[in-house]
Amino acid sequence: MANRTKNLNLIPILQALLKEVSVAKAADQIGLSQPAVSGALARLRVLLHDPLLVRAGRTMRLTPRALKMRERLDEVCSQLESLFRPERFDPATARHTFVVAVPDYHALLLSDSLVVRLHAEAPGIRLRFVNVPDDLPMWLRDGGIDLAVCGDFGFWPDLNRERLFRNRMVAAVARDHPLLKRAHVTSNDLLEFPSVGFDSSFDSSARSTKFVTGIPSLDSVSQISTSQFTDAVLLAVRVPVVARAPASLIERLSELLPLVTIELAGEETDVHEAMFWAPITEESPEHVWLRSMIRQCFAPLARSENKRRK
Repeated sequence: MANRTKNLNLIPILQALLKEVSVAKAADQIGLSQPAVSGALARLRVLLHDPLLVRAGRTMRLTPRALKMRERLDEVCSQLESLFRPERFDPATARHTFVVAVPDYHALLLSDSLVVRLHAEAPGIRLRFVNVPDDLPMWLRDGGIDLAVCGDFGFWPDLNRERLFRNRMVAAVARDHPLLKRAHVTSNDLLEFPSVGFDSSFDSSARSTKFVTGIPSLDSVSQISTSQFTDAVLLAVRVPVVARAPASLIERLSELLPLVTIELAGEETDVHEAMFWAPITEESPEHVWLRSMIRQCFAPLARSENKRRK
């Protein structure tokens, strides 16, 4: 007989009857009336072709089949209950690898705090950073990438997203660069000097689509371009080179190198940095934990940028 023809509501009643070996006690245990449990027992006897409980003097006893079923039924019910328990993820004991798509500067900014936190809080968790592909939605949908962190320019409307902080595009120059003598610097002023910029429109296999972000410093094409913002900024250490890059990266590298940030006047420079993930992973405990970790790592940047704008 197919499962759909059986009344699965009888399972907890059967379990109680086999445990208590009493209609009255089984009724008390599961909160039903004695007539309801007696009726269920009658149906179970027909369904299983076995009396299950038989009277022996003043007591009831289980039939041989019922005795065999009792242990198996406890195991089956335990497994069924586990299916409905909330899924849990414990980073302290989990062993898992997450693939996170980020531009190079986010990998640098995240690693500052992630290296220490993962070692202390989630020793079995591995993170692998990869470049953000043009077809990001497909990679997230198919599970090849778990999460992406990059600028939010409205390219992927079907993905779930959460904005983390506001970044801005600026110019990076050496501390003795001639531009530092000017009160205001525009993109046209940068053209007076050798420039290095970012361009991700080419990968190792084929040419990809050049996204138009609406941010002039991101959409412009420099005389020399690189697929890594960090490479461009490192070249700016040499006077008179100018590099366009996110302020968060330059401010971090200026702690190590003789670099200065120049704000660009007269143009839109704000970039909303965000997390992107597939809707199918919205409630997954391990993905919820991963997003929480990324959010916490970027929180200091969000607070710093909000304070700067006040």
